Amino acid sequence: MKTKLYFALILILSFLKVNAYAWNGQPSGHVIEKDSIIVTFGDKTRLIIYGENRKELDKIMKYDLNALLNDLKIRLDSTQSDTTYLREEVNGNKYLKDKTNNEKDYVRIGLRGIHIKDGDTEVTINAKGVEVNDDDDSETTDSTYERKGKHFYKKNRDSSPRKGFNIALGLNTYGTNETTPGYTKSDYDLRPFGSRFVSLGYIASTTAIRGKNARLHLDFGVDFSWYNLMFDGNNTITKDASKVNFPLIRDDEEKEINMKKSKLTVPYVNISIMPTLSFSRSFVSYVSAGVYGGYRLGSYTKLREEGSKDVDHVRQNFYIENLRYGLGAEIGIRNFPDLFVNYDMNKLYEENRGPSVKMLSFGVRLF
Repeated sequence: MKTKLYFALILILSFLKVNAYAWNGQPSGHVIEKDSIIVTFGDKTRLIIYGENRKELDKIMKYDLNALLNDLKIRLDSTQSDTTYLREEVNGNKYLKDKTNNEKDYVRIGLRGIHIKDGDTEVTINAKGVEVNDDDDSETTDSTYERKGKHFYKKNRDSSPRKGFNIALGLNTYGTNETTPGYTKSDYDLRPFGSRFVSLGYIASTTAIRGKNARLHLDFGVDFSWYNLMFDGNNTITKDASKVNFPLIRDDEEKEINMKKSKLTVPYVNISIMPTLSFSRSFVSYVSAGVYGGYRLGSYTKLREEGSKDVDHVRQNFYIENLRYGLGAEIGIRNFPDLFVNYDMNKLYEENRGPSVKMLSFGVRLF
């Protein structure tokens, strides 16, 4: 009797298990798998793409899987340790085929260079060169691009870092200011930040020596430059039959007038010869030193009273030397504007016609 009872229970349990399998479409207790794609490479490599449903898997088509796999290969190649477990988390939005960037286009100009954004293309131009970031394609260079028409093109790596169009901004001061009979230094002192130097020019170059990590170039330059000498007071410069003077500016009642601006501007056209030593793998990108000479194109004063918008100009030569010549030096520092200094060997004014001063200019070269 017991044997028959046991046999009946076994049949009932077997029947229930078969019905459960038929009802669920799979063995009882088995977890229903989500939608996924499994790609087999050999016997030990699997690529599994998992999604909650078919709709999620369709989103895969929006991504560039080739770019993703190439990046993963680079990450694997850079892994030094021999490990049996590797986990990499990657931001998938980077590999979208159709990216949407809501940031507005812009052009920004500052002392550190020019930044331009046009759609997915971003261009940064500074003293060290050009960086072009076009979507996922980015290229950076140390002064290896020049502008031609609407495009940038690579120039020879052997070229001088100074080659091409350049802009220099700086300050003027007296490099030498000797005591001169008939003059008081305080009458012609300069405002440190009001006396500015500006230069626009072009540099051609030829390479004399090519080394593995250093090259020697001979740079030839031509430029236009301006001395802006702003006097540190209510003085101006005038000229009489024999010399220049620096009188206080007074009104008709002989009262001193407070000046917003009182300066002397002297433009020059210059040429320069500067041997340049460039380095390919150094914090200092180049060192340059040489000589320059220039010819004065004119001179004038610019006067503006405090609280007034009226500007007066007086154009005279003020016994300023027609020729200037001196020594110049530059140093290039990577990811920073180049630094320059110029020292005039000649005096600013003709002998016995003005104070015995020589000019010194220093600042940054933006291009």
